[in-house]
Amino acid sequence: MGALRKLWRWETVTLANKAADVFQQHRDELGFVNRAQCEEKDLHTVERDGGVVGAALANHCVRKPQTTLYELAVLPDYRENGIATQLVKSLARESPHDKIVAKCPTELEANQFYESTGWNLIETEGGKHRPLNVWEYSNSSVDIITTGRPDLVEYAERYGWLTGTRLDSINAHENADMDIQFIDVHWEDPDQDTLLAKCMTHQPEYVVAGDYDGENYDEINDFAATLRQYAENVIIVPHEPGEVSKVPEWAVVGYSTPTTYAGTNAPMWEYYGRDVHVLGGRLNQIKTVVDHLRNEIVSIDTNTHHKEAVKYGKYIVQSSPQQNKISHIPMKSNARTAYENSILNMTYAFEQWGLI
Repeated sequence: MGALRKLWRWETVTLANKAADVFQQHRDELGFVNRAQCEEKDLHTVERDGGVVGAALANHCVRKPQTTLYELAVLPDYRENGIATQLVKSLARESPHDKIVAKCPTELEANQFYESTGWNLIETEGGKHRPLNVWEYSNSSVDIITTGRPDLVEYAERYGWLTGTRLDSINAHENADMDIQFIDVHWEDPDQDTLLAKCMTHQPEYVVAGDYDGENYDEINDFAATLRQYAENVIIVPHEPGEVSKVPEWAVVGYSTPTTYAGTNAPMWEYYGRDVHVLGGRLNQIKTVVDHLRNEIVSIDTNTHHKEAVKYGKYIVQSSPQQNKISHIPMKSNARTAYENSILNMTYAFEQWGLI
């Protein structure tokens, strides 16, 4: 299984050595990078096939409001698989600042990566030996989250998606040793005791505390305050007009996208000025929400593409699921191919909309 890791001190020596080896294979472009540098600075790595295949080395500046990216490298055999983007997304999530800055010699092909993945060219300055392009990455992008089969959502992680699970499916993700970054509750059976225990264990970035039902406002708000100790963002989901105002200011408001299955009855204008998490919906339905609440959205949770792939072998193209044409291979392979097609197409759509 591929893994994206933020190094902790007790791990640094071994992985710092491996990361330094990756950087040294790009010595002509990057210069000399040794293990000590990898240990001292903020290091992120991607592991595949039992080894480190990509690494990013950065520093969260104290005197400047920025994170400076010093080195970014991916082994040749693993390029064009979203690994560099994955590293940048990981760095952005860890950064305490709103921007990441990188300098790249003007003649290197790496400039094409920065240009095509949402970095802005700020200026070209004279370096000690050659001119440098100064690139800036805005760390204000929306977190895209998905749930589903662990062996499938791993692919979404490669493109910067956060991975999560509904509480009643969490055992499969734990058995797969996955980093659980989002936990949802089953709205028909909200098991608060188990949810609290799992949040204490996994410390997720997002957790859904529950849905308002017209009578349980104090119960949900009190439980959300408890979860706040163990999760970075706690989501509360209102459904009826006027309920958004009952969500505490510190909490994220869940917008349940209206579908034929379910959804909020509250008008969109009630969500203005709040941090909003978009729950569910097809790509075209999510786009409608984005068009109205773009400046409020902090995260989106979607798994329609997972259902289409696993049940029907279909994948998402723009706003519609299209039948997977690869019908001569087993259905299990069809599901994976369909899922990967959806992730690519949806990631491209989110980039076009300016979300990531």
